Amino acid sequence: MKIIIITIFGVGLYFSNIYAQETLKLEPIEKIGIQVPEPSDIAYSASRKSLFVVSDNGYLFETNLKGTILRKADYKGLDNEGVYVTEDHVYAVEEFTRKIKTFSLPDLILEKTVKIPYNGGRNKGYEGLTYNKAKGVFSLFVEKDPLYVYELNEKLERINEINLGDLARDISAATYYDNHLWVLSDEDRTIFKLNPNDYSVLAKWKIPVLNAEGITFLPDGNLIVASDALERLYYFNNPETIQK
Repeated sequence: MKIIIITIFGVGLYFSNIYAQETLKLEPIEKIGIQVPEPSDIAYSASRKSLFVVSDNGYLFETNLKGTILRKADYKGLDNEGVYVTEDHVYAVEEFTRKIKTFSLPDLILEKTVKIPYNGGRNKGYEGLTYNKAKGVFSLFVEKDPLYVYELNEKLERINEINLGDLARDISAATYYDNHLWVLSDEDRTIFKLNPNDYSVLAKWKIPVLNAEGITFLPDGNLIVASDALERLYYFNNPETIQK
């Protein structure tokens, strides 16, 4: 912490100045068009070594790591905006209906639907879902006005809510990797690394991606960001290897 002393008319005023966090820049190492129309979120499946992708059109897809469609769930939702995958299940979040739908991973059969009420605007609802291993809860992120994260138990019941203040202009996706939460802001074109216990910002990176609405990490630490408007996948090296 740096102490700055300013003297005005002989009176010493003391201010503490904490250096603002530096925002680094990431450049993609590859860009690939994806077959999924309007991809609004992506999640890496460790067990299948593939991606699960949800579409604004309400569909759930499985693709290979280059965005080629392998299969599609026999289901059509309404404005899917978030996806999370485990070894056994895939969770798809519908922004407009405020519902989370749970599918079995082997056959993509819909098993369960849970509605989590939220009174915000139709297009300002839930945008990202991931499992926060540090706290043992699902973290469900509200897009904006205001920015909130709801913590859910294993039954997808809301057990806590946290106001994220002015963390970003919006949150468009979230994932958990290397014991931290990572969230994406479409409007800020920025990736934020968060403390998983209190959701404070630890680091941030600017990305040159229009309408970035999906983020996931690969096992080697490299990451993929999905552009909804351009229907592309952007591949980046591990952001923490970027030199200042």
